[in-house]
Amino acid sequence: MRFAGPERRRMPRYYVTVPVEFDGGTGTTKDVNESGVRFEIDQPLVPDQSVTLRLVFRDFQGGDPWRMAARGKVVRVETNGTAYTVAVRVTSYVLAEAPSSD
Repeated sequence: MRFAGPERRRMPRYYVTVPVEFDGGTGTTKDVNESGVRFEIDQPLVPDQSVTLRLVFRDFQGGDPWRMAARGKVVRVETNGTAYTVAVRVTSYVLAEAPSSD
């Protein structure tokens, strides 16, 4: 879904597809910015629900992937056929598993 008109967000949105892990499942990001993430999953979450998720980034040199953990609140859930698109406002994040420094 695309919206016409001027961008109202304070932070730019980056359209990036990476795996996302959270308690109870996995999904794939649709876009991210400094204050939020939108992803698609196969089970619904509830608006205002607190969540902890991990974005999984692959290592371009063939090493182990690394993860960034984030906490936030669900602000929107949309039904998309058999999947759900979930928007989360991120309240904190930290590098959870750093790549090894060989």
